[in-house]
Amino acid sequence: MKNKWYQQAPVWLIILLPLSAVIAGISTVFIAHNNKVDLVAEDHFKTGKAIHADMSKLEQAVKLGISLDLTLDGTSGLISFNGGQYQPGQVLKLSFYHATLAENDFNLMLSADASGVYRFDLDQAIDGKWATRIEPFDGSWRVQEDIEFPTGKVTLDGNQ
Repeated sequence: MKNKWYQQAPVWLIILLPLSAVIAGISTVFIAHNNKVDLVAEDHFKTGKAIHADMSKLEQAVKLGISLDLTLDGTSGLISFNGGQYQPGQVLKLSFYHATLAENDFNLMLSADASGVYRFDLDQAIDGKWATRIEPFDGSWRVQEDIEFPTGKVTLDGNQ
């Protein structure tokens, strides 16, 4: 008595090879969709205008001679002014932008203590390359630098 078609090994080999390719293709589509890279801007015109505005803020920091020290030790950090024309005690916005993962970006609003030092705590220590940006709450000037963390003390000034 002959074996039925589903009892033959070559039949299953012919079925399973294309089926595994289809499953792998569908899995690849799901992985690619869920792990998009956020490096491409969707609105190039708005991005160009924002870059121009950023440059004027950086130039203003140079004119004012703004210089700051950023110290980060694990999850605690501080910012202090080295010099320049700035308003003592103004609220600062500290922003960290990850090089490739936009969902890791975060901002902190900082107030100065009695000695003029801005202290902050992070939820967790950061590691790797981050674009770091410091500006006052009113956005009148900006200093920024790409920093490889962990690091101790970094000086940011308008000449970056």
